[in-house]
Amino acid sequence: MSTDIKYKPVSRPSIAACGTHHTNGCGEPLYDARFDDVLAFHPVERTQLAPVSKNGLAWHVDTTGKAAYTRRFERTFGFYCQYAAVVTSSGWLHIRADGTALYDERYAFAGNFQQDVAVVCDNDGYYFHIDTRGRPLYPQRWQYCGDFRGGSAVVQGSDGLSTHIRKDGSLVHGCWFFDLDVFHKGYARAKDRAGWCHVNRRGMPIYPQRYCAVEPYYNGFARCECHDGALVVIDEAGQSVRQLRGPTVDPFAALSADMVGYWRTFTIATAIELGVFEELPGRLDVIANSINVGTDMLRRLLAALDELELVAFDGATWQATEKGQYLSSSDRKSLADAALEYSGDLLEQWKRLPRALRGEIGDSRIFAEVAASPHRLSGHHRMLSSYALHDYEHLVPSLPIQPGDTVLDAGGGSGTLAQLMRTQFPEANVLLGDLPQVIAASDYPNAVTLDLFAPWPISADKILLSRVLHDWPDEKAQIILKQAERSLKPNGCIYVIEMLLEEGSSAGALCDLHLLAVTGGKERTRRALEGLAAEADLTLTETLWAGPLVSVLCLERKQ
Repeated sequence: MSTDIKYKPVSRPSIAACGTHHTNGCGEPLYDARFDDVLAFHPVERTQLAPVSKNGLAWHVDTTGKAAYTRRFERTFGFYCQYAAVVTSSGWLHIRADGTALYDERYAFAGNFQQDVAVVCDNDGYYFHIDTRGRPLYPQRWQYCGDFRGGSAVVQGSDGLSTHIRKDGSLVHGCWFFDLDVFHKGYARAKDRAGWCHVNRRGMPIYPQRYCAVEPYYNGFARCECHDGALVVIDEAGQSVRQLRGPTVDPFAALSADMVGYWRTFTIATAIELGVFEELPGRLDVIANSINVGTDMLRRLLAALDELELVAFDGATWQATEKGQYLSSSDRKSLADAALEYSGDLLEQWKRLPRALRGEIGDSRIFAEVAASPHRLSGHHRMLSSYALHDYEHLVPSLPIQPGDTVLDAGGGSGTLAQLMRTQFPEANVLLGDLPQVIAASDYPNAVTLDLFAPWPISADKILLSRVLHDWPDEKAQIILKQAERSLKPNGCIYVIEMLLEEGSSAGALCDLHLLAVTGGKERTRRALEGLAAEADLTLTETLWAGPLVSVLCLERKQ
């Protein structure tokens, strides 16, 4: 008797190669009908249903090709947790297996249910999670959120940073990252200023290294790409156990490129001085004639700007790229003045860096020198205004300024931040305070002259120190904070806007050296700012904004 056992193939519906129908495990069509497009079958109740579309209409069919319901949609997706996302003319929603709506609301987007929770996006562009009855899980709204996995999901706040939340909306660990993934085998991929790493459920990196890219851990090991292009496999302690590919970046060439960074600085500054970006878009000969430069020479300059991705040639005319448009003086956030500053006196200040590191330089006179020259004063503050518009515009709405508050932007320059607050909070009294020459050059309507180191002539409910403290060494920064504390009304707050250095990370170190060379100041960690605040009888109570460029810290009087 034969001992051979013959197994009958199990029929598993799959999508035919042509994408118009489904087949069984033997490759035979499940049904006679043909559609424009089909997606995979998913189990629903006691059957399986698959999304199909034809002639601009979409619905679900069973394994015989029969429609599961009479209703038709603009688009349909697979069933998950017994419900499917569909699109109608009035928006996205979820339906049951019989085609009826799960709830009355319509959304700008609806994801698939996972663990009985689905992501939706309302018509204002905010994301949140709903349960299988269509009810929001929590009151918060997010810039983006992902599916739940293992009891947590990734959400992105209005500042662009991401964290993990539980199903009730509470934070898993309260740590925020530039990018973040769900937990997988106990760890999540996370990106901070320095690069990618893995974090544990407390939101803490499990090793000090940072990578260009990391994969999730797979049975205790993860594949990572280093910043030099090398591919390595690391264990859960962050130790490299094998190299899969050597570096793709030549360290000699990379160092050489770093040392000639001034090529870029002066190429851009030269284009600004000649007025190249004011003539774009334009033909080579027309631009050359306008700026009084020979066509061959201009072609060489434009080629360098092209290498920097600041201009592009379409075969007839040269035009500024999206990045290059910031170098036009007419742009709202023009960096034309910044290009001249960085190639001029600020560059000269860097030559003092060796002496500054040895402590051989006294107090910087950069601000007095700028204030003494009307021409330089206007250019310098146009530069600062552009950075303020770029960095502060989105954080101003997060400031808890109330109607009737007196708000002082101390050391606020030309008043860009003050104007943003005045527009956002029209019922508050927003004042600008700075040196007399700076105030005289500003067109902000509500300003007072103010010396940061002498008693201030006004009391305020809210005081802003926006990139002020980083311009000064600790002893001077403490004086500024003490003057601010003395000018606070009862129950007032000081909002410190600064880039925060991260403990154990080198991100921001070059900017820190720039401040040392130019102003004698420094970038600081949160802990360092807490120490300065304590010396001025202030305490750091909360972080109102934690963005990639700046954070907003709230300081209050010690109780």
